Amino acid sequence: MIVIKRTLNEDEIYNITEAFRLAILDAKYDRRFQYRDRMSNFPRGCCDDASDLLAYYLLEKYNIHTEQGNGVYRDDNPEHTTNHAWLIVNGESYIDITATQFMFCGAFKKDIYVGRSFYFYEELEDVKIYRNCDITRDKRLWKDYQIIMEYLPDDL
Repeated sequence: MIVIKRTLNEDEIYNITEAFRLAILDAKYDRRFQYRDRMSNFPRGCCDDASDLLAYYLLEKYNIHTEQGNGVYRDDNPEHTTNHAWLIVNGESYIDITATQFMFCGAFKKDIYVGRSFYFYEELEDVKIYRNCDITRDKRLWKDYQIIMEYLPDDL
């Protein structure tokens, strides 16, 4: 894999994230993920795994270092309470590959989000910042990554 060594703008990162998301969906629809694998439910219930997979790709291909934000979403409906994970670049730009999960609350208008923090993230509870998982040390995530790579365009 060729590593890109230049700074990418938000539009470029959005396009990369969108292509990665579409590759996950294609693999999901082709039933490439094991049914017990959380990625088989993408984008629901796998925001941390999807974020770790995208983080590895961004680091390996584009030399973009990220951390993972993790917080709890709550509203007036207890059934909506859930953990959420997203990527943070340089402590200021957010990359959310599973924003689709929160369209019901009006926070997002597109399937993914790339940009600065805004009220949605600021209202999450118990927010913590973590280093991303090393997917090369996790057999399931590494296999998922290899599957996703089969669906990504070569010219990305």
